[in-house]
Amino acid sequence: MKPIWVLAAAFALITTFARGLATAAASSAGVADEAEGVGEKKGPRPVTLDVAGQARFGISITLLKAAAAPAASATTARVLDPGSLLQLDSELAAASSSLAASRAEAERTRKLFAEDRTASAHAVEAAIAQEQADLQRVRSIQRRLALEWGAGVADLLPNRLAALLNDVAHARAALIRVELPSGTPVPKTGSTVQVRGSADSAALTGTVLGTLPLADSRLQTRGVLAQLKGDAANLPIGQMLVADVPAAGSWGAAGVVLPRSALLRRDSRVWAYVQTAPTTFLRREVSGYRPVLAGWFVGEGFAPGDRVVAAGAAALLGIESPAPADASDN
Repeated sequence: MKPIWVLAAAFALITTFARGLATAAASSAGVADEAEGVGEKKGPRPVTLDVAGQARFGISITLLKAAAAPAASATTARVLDPGSLLQLDSELAAASSSLAASRAEAERTRKLFAEDRTASAHAVEAAIAQEQADLQRVRSIQRRLALEWGAGVADLLPNRLAALLNDVAHARAALIRVELPSGTPVPKTGSTVQVRGSADSAALTGTVLGTLPLADSRLQTRGVLAQLKGDAANLPIGQMLVADVPAAGSWGAAGVVLPRSALLRRDSRVWAYVQTAPTTFLRREVSGYRPVLAGWFVGEGFAPGDRVVAAGAAALLGIESPAPADASDN
């Protein structure tokens, strides 16, 4: 039988050897993970797809052309229902008439009380109270008008507001809400915006009346109220329109326009595939863009002559980053 110290020494040697193997394995795994992380940081990988595969996935290519920097951003607009505005105006007219009558009555009562006490102090107090109640009613309707339609309508002079509503009621004018893309300055009151029933229809000119206080519930964007007059007013309530609003900032002299069908989203960014060889495609990030009617204008990252995938970009993304296999298949 071997001495106990011999067994202890052998056990210590085995333990040290096992620890060395574990450390080496961990180091190898760390190097592999680091290499994998570096590979991910390198960005998109080229996708190779032969001509037959391109036809099968419906890949089509568009050649980018030089385009001048747009002076406006494309957005949406819709024709508003003026019913609530007409109702508020009717209520305001009635309240204003009541205020005028109660104010005159209060002045008459005060005069009678001051001259010969023909009117009692109680009558004076009642007349003044009625005048104040009618005044508060007028102010309440004016606040509702401002909250629902903005200061551009609420601050109009009575004769100007009456003319506007008369034109709206007789289909000689229409009110539209124009959505403002993020980063777009608010057009000044009295400036113009161009709207169209569709991207290829004739442009209609609208006059900005002011900003609207409520954000769009779906798009969460600010909006401006504009007026269409004449033939442009013959639009059905609720119709969606395409609009151009003046944009801010300097965008250089030229760039290219990417078609919307070429754009796809991944990792909270926008991308487009560029054909770098007859059977090779590379995903390229789209940044510094501005929406226009034909697509997205970009001033850098893409150049005239680039061959961009206009259809089938999603199929290329699926090839580049295939979905993980279902666990049930293993």
